[in-house]
Amino acid sequence: MIEPPGKGLFPTPGMLSDAPARELQVLEFWRDAKIFERSLEQTKDGTPYVMFEGPPTANGRPGVHHVLARAFKDLYPRFWTMRGRFVRRKAGWDTHGLPVEHQIEREIGILDKSKLEAEVGIAEFNRRCRESVYRYVDDWNRMTVRMAYWVDLEHPYVTLDTSYIESVWWLLKRLWENGLIYQDYKSVPYDPRIGATLSDGEVALGYRETDDPSVYVRFRLKDDPSTSLLAWTTTPWTLPANMALAVHPEVTYVVAQRGDEKLIVAEPLLHKVFGDEQPVIGKRMKGADLAGVHYLPLYDYCASEKDRYYVIPAPFVTTEDGTGVVHVAHASGPDDLALGKARDLPVYYSVDYTGHVVAEVTVAAGLFFKDADPPIVADLKQRGLMFRSGTIRHTYPFGWRTDDPLLYIAKTAWFIRTTKFKTQLLANNDEINWVPETIKQGRFGNWLENNVDWALSRERFWGTPLPLWTDGKDYVCVGSVAELSKLAGRDLSELDLHRPAIDEITFMHEGREYRRVPEVIDAWFDSGSMPYAQWHYPFENAELFKRSFPADFICEAVDQTRGWFYSLHAIGTMLNALEPDRFAAPTYRNCVCLGHVVDDRGEKMSKSKGNVLDPWEVFDSLGADALRWFFFSASPPGVAKRVSIEIVREGTRKFLNTLWATVDFFTLYANADRVGIPNDVALDHRPDMDRWAVARLDDLIFEATKRLELYDAQGAARAIETFVDDLSNWYVRLSRDRFWAAGTSADKTSAYRTLYECLRGVTLLIAPLAPMLAESLYQMLVRALDLEAPESVHLVRWPAAVAQRADPPLIAAMRAAQEAVDLGRQVRAAAKIRTRQPLPLAYVRPRNAADAAALARFKPLVLEELNVKD
Repeated sequence: MIEPPGKGLFPTPGMLSDAPARELQVLEFWRDAKIFERSLEQTKDGTPYVMFEGPPTANGRPGVHHVLARAFKDLYPRFWTMRGRFVRRKAGWDTHGLPVEHQIEREIGILDKSKLEAEVGIAEFNRRCRESVYRYVDDWNRMTVRMAYWVDLEHPYVTLDTSYIESVWWLLKRLWENGLIYQDYKSVPYDPRIGATLSDGEVALGYRETDDPSVYVRFRLKDDPSTSLLAWTTTPWTLPANMALAVHPEVTYVVAQRGDEKLIVAEPLLHKVFGDEQPVIGKRMKGADLAGVHYLPLYDYCASEKDRYYVIPAPFVTTEDGTGVVHVAHASGPDDLALGKARDLPVYYSVDYTGHVVAEVTVAAGLFFKDADPPIVADLKQRGLMFRSGTIRHTYPFGWRTDDPLLYIAKTAWFIRTTKFKTQLLANNDEINWVPETIKQGRFGNWLENNVDWALSRERFWGTPLPLWTDGKDYVCVGSVAELSKLAGRDLSELDLHRPAIDEITFMHEGREYRRVPEVIDAWFDSGSMPYAQWHYPFENAELFKRSFPADFICEAVDQTRGWFYSLHAIGTMLNALEPDRFAAPTYRNCVCLGHVVDDRGEKMSKSKGNVLDPWEVFDSLGADALRWFFFSASPPGVAKRVSIEIVREGTRKFLNTLWATVDFFTLYANADRVGIPNDVALDHRPDMDRWAVARLDDLIFEATKRLELYDAQGAARAIETFVDDLSNWYVRLSRDRFWAAGTSADKTSAYRTLYECLRGVTLLIAPLAPMLAESLYQMLVRALDLEAPESVHLVRWPAAVAQRADPPLIAAMRAAQEAVDLGRQVRAAAKIRTRQPLPLAYVRPRNAADAAALARFKPLVLEELNVKD
């Protein structure tokens, strides 16, 4: 790839600042020589190492945070390929769901779902969605190639493909046949802006701190209006739908009198309600004693003959906040709905599915639900029903794509019974190596502990259609295109399985006409199905799937604990429980969770703030390998990373400059002496300094290998950085006279050989982390003078630690000498005496006999470094 300046001479490194141009040369070399393809061919008989590629959505340009994920996803496959494992890397594209739909809604300028359907139509809307997901594929592929992420871009899996959807249908039918998919009327998290039910995983992605009302409302007793039950809520917009009040049956409640007014509150919360005020405490009672007490409604918009507006004992009531009295709006929360079902309370929707207050609620009719808070609070104040109002800072869920507030609303939806597998979900999680380890029992483990059934269905347009057909009473779940063709009585193999084409497919079954239900499925189920659907399993590629499951490694940002990590885990756990001999568990063995990328002030990058860093700015100024090395070495993977061009430059400057300068030193003097690749010199014929350097290299190989096996990229990178610093600032600095000596000698040959071995070893060790830099060094140091060597560093086996080179006592002795020198320099600095000023004596107190022996062994070296006579 690089022509040497003459026969037997090493190419000169040039300027480190030319890294971007050198990287482009390397990429061209890899492409022309098909190095990636040859690395796969070379290892095809090796034990598979399986990586699952988390599919991005290409409806927007990639950012610097995508470089972070792709760098880690490239590192470990490269490492294991050099270890002889066969690592198939299949790219993928996530093409369905709310992110895609929301973008098209904004482009069209219509957010209302019914208006979209009426004015644009499902066919045209979905056509635009399909087009958008390919819009930036070229940008993604270009970035992927430029940052040296080796993945098969020519044969990706795509979630909108018929083959992919068919495998998803097969998975859904397996769950259906085992009674794991059901329809229910539940209070579900709902994004009214887009008219869609969300899964708990999607809800978790949108929580943030916000200010909401904090109101204490009087509910006057029907038989004694001078006495009120005092309830607290942060959602005044739900008050017009109030149907009951809940109290804890075992908690003690008191009647607290303030003047002529009496308020019933939980005794443990008196201080939170009244503060320093000292109301007169009257009657005490258990919550159970309040059961059935009727009160006057705040509003009575609900026309129903059912009994309502009374107190119900409920164990979900707590005394952590509020008053111990909870207002119950049947349609507005899971606990409320369950209580209402148990007591046969009427269901009243004060807010419709667009998120707006219904017309009969005249106090706030037509307002978006969050905008209804102020007029309702004002109305209650005017009527003397507001005891106290203020604001509270707390977390509230917002749409993870729309950024609008969500609401919980009772509606019918389809669910997967994941709660049935809680024990298996937790047990399989215990078998996963999480990086960082705290994710196992923390963020992910807690999520599994509180698992709820998966809200599967979406009342949307662009997605994998829910494969259920109904006659209005019974349902048929379709698991393949062939099955649907047979039911429909015609060949549907060329049918686009998306809406609206799929909605037009009807069939007769047992004398009744069946039509498809209108829902599509949660796009997270799509992406979680990729281990199977990427191979169109089980319809083909059964052996290929068997060799590619489960995954040895996956990696994405930490928020995927609620997204892709969970969907992979849940689907895999259910399949394993149903067919343990067919599907192993867990679905993945090692998971690296990445922290977020933020700007130089620690703030989230966003276009509106103008603080987004284009990865191409870094590529063009510093090179992609500098960014990769920074991501690996700066901090552990789970820690948020502050990124700017200057931060990356400073974070990598010392290592890259030191390594480059050391290579430059070697090639300069090796070419001057025309030594070529130095002849080997037996270790027992080399001086202590050389044997120490070789032993340190052996130690580094062992440490870097161990760290990468443990998915500790920072540990590996830091070990390499420390070694390169030692190599340059200790070995080379103390050996310069040997390289500068005139003529040839055994000692000079030993020095050249030692430095060459160390540089070649470092080149191999950085290959998975900084692959283009490693390639440049390999071509300079190896291929330019040895055409029999493998053509690329990425076709070379990973170096192995060799017992004969190991010398722990020598390393320890040299470390003692280094420490003595460091201490002496610190003393000189404290006394403001420069090293060039000779001193007669240095006093060193060894910690033990081994240190004493080491200092005696390396006394001349220590004396010279400290410029002392004794």
